Parts: sequence; C-alpha cells; structure tokens
Amino acid sequence: MKKIFIYIAISVLSHTVVFSQTTWKQVSGSVSFKIKNAGVTVTGRFGGLNTALLFSPDKLSASSLKGSVEVPTLKTGIDKRDEDLQGDKYFDAGKYKLIEIKSTKLYKKGNEYAGLFNVAIKGVTKQVEIPFSFTQTGKEAEFKGDFTIDRGDFGVGGKTLTMSETADVSIDIKAERK
Repeated sequence: MKKIFIYIAISVLSHTVVFSQTTWKQVSGSVSFKIKNAGVTVTGRFGGLNTALLFSPDKLSASSLKGSVEVPTLKTGIDKRDEDLQGDKYFDAGKYKLIEIKSTKLYKKGNEYAGLFNVAIKGVTKQVEIPFSFTQTGKEAEFKGDFTIDRGDFGVGGKTLTMSETADVSIDIKAERK
C-alpha cells in the first residue's frame, strides 16, 4: 500500500511540475499611443492598466496574456482634446469604460514572441497580431510590445482627411513572479 501511495504522489507531483505555468503579477505598466492629426503627431496614454499574465516561454501553448485599460483615464496633455477623445465620436468613455486585449494564441517569432489577441474597443472585437519581447531577470520580468491598429475597425473617430487611419500602440509591463 505504501508503494502505491508513493507512486501516486510522484505521478501527481511530476504532472504538476511538467504542466505548471508561471503567473506574473504586474508591478507597473504603461499603455501609450501615437497618431498623426493634421500633420502633427499626437501622443497619449491610458491609465488603470489591469493584467492577468500566465506566461512561460517554454510552454507557450498553455500561456495566456490579457489586460485592460480604463478609457476615462485617457490623457494627451490637452484637456479639451482629452474630453473630445472620451466623447461618443471617439472612445465613448461614458458607455465603454474599458479597452481590453486577450491572447488567443502565443508563439515564438524570431528571437522574440508574438500573439494573436482579441482587441475590444467600443464594443467591437478584432483579432490583432501583437509582437512582444519578454525579458526575465530572476523573479522579475518585463513584457514590451508595439503594434498598429486601424481606428476605423473599431469605429473610433469616423472618416476624416486630417487624422491618420492608424494608431501606434506601445505596452510596457513590469511584473514579478507570484
């Protein structure tokens, strides 16, 4: 009976070690964007970043990354522009409080990583490929990604001759192993 118990315990423990994932707790982070408007590059950022990071470089198929930002925290440095961007023509912060992303597939791409992410803005969800780097030093890690979205895909801003159709987004998250 003792041998059976030991065999079961070893089987359970080895299964747990093989299939375990690393959970990362966000300690800081930023989400910023750039877009051309009337020939000028407008920069801004979102606050209220909240993440769930389950990631192991050697277990990408079992990894998942998701996050959200609070739309009402949008800041560009000009209050009037921030009010306009939070209005219903752009992000409609009164109705849509969050912008969310969630990975559906993560994979190695060259020396870094990438993933297919469902990006939800203003009630519209589109799949976007997001390349990112992951750097781990002991129990600390950093996730960094840059990608471009088409604002028209999400109904942000309507048709205009002065504003670029695309916006560049940067995400930088520092985390520690849980």
